[in-house]
Amino acid sequence: MKKVVDYIKDKSYYFLGATIFIIVLLIIINSCSSKSGGNSYESMESKMVEAAKLYYQKYPKRLPKENSDTVKITSGTLIDSELLKELKDPKKSDNYCSGYVEVTKIDDDYSYLPFLTCPGSYEPKYLVDVVRNSKLDEYGNGVYTIDKELVYRGDIVNNFVSFSNMLWRIVSVDNLNDIKLVLANKSEEYYYWDKKYNSDSQSNDGINSDYFHSNIRKELYNFYDKNISTDDKGKIVSKTICVGALFDEEEFNREKECTIVKDNEKVMLLNAYDYKNASLDSNCSKLDSRECTNYNYLSDSDYINTWLLTVDAKKSYKVYNLNHTLSNTSASSEKRINPVIYLSGKVLINGGKGTQENPYIIK
Repeated sequence: MKKVVDYIKDKSYYFLGATIFIIVLLIIINSCSSKSGGNSYESMESKMVEAAKLYYQKYPKRLPKENSDTVKITSGTLIDSELLKELKDPKKSDNYCSGYVEVTKIDDDYSYLPFLTCPGSYEPKYLVDVVRNSKLDEYGNGVYTIDKELVYRGDIVNNFVSFSNMLWRIVSVDNLNDIKLVLANKSEEYYYWDKKYNSDSQSNDGINSDYFHSNIRKELYNFYDKNISTDDKGKIVSKTICVGALFDEEEFNREKECTIVKDNEKVMLLNAYDYKNASLDSNCSKLDSRECTNYNYLSDSDYINTWLLTVDAKKSYKVYNLNHTLSNTSASSEKRINPVIYLSGKVLINGGKGTQENPYIIK
């Protein structure tokens, strides 16, 4: 027996060390779980979404009826329905959180977007507020107000956004707070704008206004359907888009680029005035002005190389494309594209600085 006791005494420091190690390990695991596990804010938002889905399974008639329509259900309703527990702040045990889930009808499916607020600890961070509060750098790069819109201008601007596993750039924020994005990287594939017969190809008359029956519009919607998830489609808003015609040597004219409009478009292309507005050079006034390439992030042809919505007023079979500068070419030519979408002004971000290496991350 004495030998057993002596053995235990000799090995006691091993047992003590093992016990301390286990305690420390449990503390670390518990700390990690409080940050990223069951009690994290992200976990609470996920629970809100799951509760909302269960609620609408029980009450399907309360779901939105028309495409793009939205309904809202509060955390209080979900708690009263016994589908969600009270939302306690993981950082402050005596603090309670609240919020709601927005449900949007997307064709035959629905997207669920949670909004959670824990006063003093966790507040929704809206992308539009980040844009609105951004400052110009020492060279003048940044956000300007043009025609009641917030527009990014300059050659080095922190307007990168990560959305739906793709990198985008913020072009502008309109007067409804909707955020215009252009895909940051040109497509690998080449597309023709359209190949339908055009008798004006032998004349100088006519305006090519048939974008709404064009091949390029079909390809843009193929991109939209294949690359953007249902939940992310719920963050995209339909917009009225402009299609118009300009002469190569004339000044940029937004009104002429809006001679034809169409409502409820989900995906589109840049207009010529987007290119003009992005330049800080005051001499960028006409479509053929080389100065437009100065101090202009949209003139970077390594990333932006795309058909536009703007067509040639002289020759209805020609369309403008952007590849460092603007040029017009036959609609049957093959060019790359940088698709354009609008995000709702209600989209939230989860970190990021707006740089290419550290973009704003859409939740």
